[in-house]
Amino acid sequence: MLTFSLAAATAQQALRLRVTDSATAQPLPGATVRLSDGKYTTTDADGYFVIAQAGQMQTILVSYTGYLSREIVLDGTITGDVALEAGKMLSGVVVSSTRGRRTQYELPLRADVVDNQKIQEMPSLSVDDYLRTIPGVSVSRGASFLGAATISLRGTGNEPGRTLVMIDGVPVNKSDGGSVNWNAIDPTNVEQIEVLKGPGSSIYGGNAMGGIINIITPLPVKPLQGSISQEAGSFNTWNTRLNAAGRHKAMFWGVSGRYRQSDGYVTNPIEEVSEFSVASFLEEYQLGLRAGVQPGPRQLLDVSASIYQGRRGTGSKFTGYGFANEDLAAPQGAYNEYASASARATYRGALAGNLQLTVSAFGQRENYSNIRESVRSNRITRYDVLSVRDDMGLLSSLHIEAGSMHRITTGVDLRHGSVDGNDKYLTSSDVVINRGKLAQAGLYVQDEIRLPGSAWSFLAGLRFDHASFFGGQFLVENPGSETAFLGDFSGSLPQADFSAISPRLSAQYQPGDSYRVFAGVSKGFRPPVLDELCRTGRISGGMKIANPSLRPEYLFNVETGADFFPGRMLSFSPTVYFSRGKDYHAYISTGDSLMMNNRMRPIRKMDNIGRVEIMGGELAASFNPSRAVSLNMSYSRINTRILEFRVLDQLTEDNLHGNELVYQPASLFNTSFVIRHKWVNLFAAFNYKGSQWLNEVNTQTLEAFNYTDVRIWKELAGRITLEASAHNLFDQQYVDSRSMTGPGRLVMFGLKVVL
Repeated sequence: MLTFSLAAATAQQALRLRVTDSATAQPLPGATVRLSDGKYTTTDADGYFVIAQAGQMQTILVSYTGYLSREIVLDGTITGDVALEAGKMLSGVVVSSTRGRRTQYELPLRADVVDNQKIQEMPSLSVDDYLRTIPGVSVSRGASFLGAATISLRGTGNEPGRTLVMIDGVPVNKSDGGSVNWNAIDPTNVEQIEVLKGPGSSIYGGNAMGGIINIITPLPVKPLQGSISQEAGSFNTWNTRLNAAGRHKAMFWGVSGRYRQSDGYVTNPIEEVSEFSVASFLEEYQLGLRAGVQPGPRQLLDVSASIYQGRRGTGSKFTGYGFANEDLAAPQGAYNEYASASARATYRGALAGNLQLTVSAFGQRENYSNIRESVRSNRITRYDVLSVRDDMGLLSSLHIEAGSMHRITTGVDLRHGSVDGNDKYLTSSDVVINRGKLAQAGLYVQDEIRLPGSAWSFLAGLRFDHASFFGGQFLVENPGSETAFLGDFSGSLPQADFSAISPRLSAQYQPGDSYRVFAGVSKGFRPPVLDELCRTGRISGGMKIANPSLRPEYLFNVETGADFFPGRMLSFSPTVYFSRGKDYHAYISTGDSLMMNNRMRPIRKMDNIGRVEIMGGELAASFNPSRAVSLNMSYSRINTRILEFRVLDQLTEDNLHGNELVYQPASLFNTSFVIRHKWVNLFAAFNYKGSQWLNEVNTQTLEAFNYTDVRIWKELAGRITLEASAHNLFDQQYVDSRSMTGPGRLVMFGLKVVL
């Protein structure tokens, strides 16, 4: 329901009205107000508009996306509130698209929202599980919550840096590899998830080449609120969560913590299980703090910090076999460890009636370690990969309400990332060091254009980014037999600079509340990550060398889509798109080889290989016959093809022209239904993921698979929730990542108490 709060008339007989959402009490900027004399205005960033000469009787027509329009007669005696009935379109708020608060269907692009109701009802082991319901989003987790997740939007491949991931508008991708530690994001601290598909570089720069995922956390609204929950289930998995928050007048605070451990299971495929294979275990904890002040709807200071510690077994253990140097083996077996700390602060304030400034500062550090062990000639070889990854930045945006037609957003973004890593051999004196820094700066401007009295709207944006790689080093200290082959590559790396221009232009036609149609063109880019610029070392099947001359990769996208609401209960949203990638990144052979482990191995490097083509279609549909029943469906079809592949060595390198991209399923399907009843609630979802190419030459595949998730829960006295969930209910066996089998059926039971 939409409510108008009417302020008193001024001495000049002006009437000032404020538009708010009664469910959230948040102002709704951009509501359209048409006066009977033909004049036209819109509400400002606080939801206000002013009508002069309010003492004269006149009629206004007020409309807002997601609600039915209504005529109101102003006769100079209006008091109280005026309510509008919700229309057929949804009204979820999207902030990631234009760095401002806009409704989901207000923008001429495809933005999907996982709202709080879905988050509360879906069974999830980690935050990325919520994304499986969105068409065009491919989520890969080889060992469920025991492994790392990779998210791909619209066929852009398995490079994590092609999708920008943010929390409350602040990036969390690491400059070293572009990856995101999804296990470090607390699912209980998520209010809403917004996904913008297609290049978002015109407003957010690098890493947004394939799209944007923005995770919104909730601000407290009560003096005291929160919950404590305990889950237990398969593989001796235990998960404890606690969060508490509160608000006193303008001040708010929050604290959260969680601990999870699991004995895990053997993730190796049956044909790769050996006497050294063990279960991949998990142990992790997290603590988060938050505080701030919000004196008004246009003023906010929000500061938060978080620490995370996680250890994940990688499935091998070499103790207990009597090896000569067994004391050097890891007692728990090989593992990956993540120790991270992050902080962010956001200020949002009004500079004038039509100006609003938002500034965010952030920083994060991750200490990553990876224990790598093998056995050769009855002796253990072990080296530990240790990396310190730092990222920090300052983001700004200035919103300008320029009359009734234009909403302009402009700003400057600064980011800095670094890595200081080394491979330290415990069974010899070898130490391999890689270091590098990456500085980025971006300047952008965007204009949302609405034609008065017209169903047409437009979005135009342009951004310039410049990045510098410097301080690069690859060093080999005390080289022995393990690293002697790397000596020729040791030394400082040259500085490199690159720039990118990212435009966007899109249009939308929305004559009413029953449908809308949009189309647009955009260009995105992804800068090289530090791992590609400065790291030389072993990879599967050989060795890679650093490539500081690597250029950015680009994606040009054309799309069109629509949303139809033929009735209050039904909606469906089709989209089709065509993308061309230029200077795409991939490993290619340099033409050289070297002796590794008594075998000649190729030397590779990440390079700009040429051009790729991606085209696809998406369909989302929902049917809600009542508040008690919901049915949702999403389907994606994605085709990829390499149009041009640069080959340096014809003798050792395959020409991949015409091949498809790896780890990209051609089909994705999800359907779910929810039944809400006072006695019991039920959520069930069926997921299908099509086959994927496992290697670049397209000779090995990961077979298609499907699984079903179910959750049953019961609320008692409004504060206690009992639940049971089954992930992969029918115990389907599948492989979703190289050399890692899925866990099969995973059953969890839980108890939650609301404060």
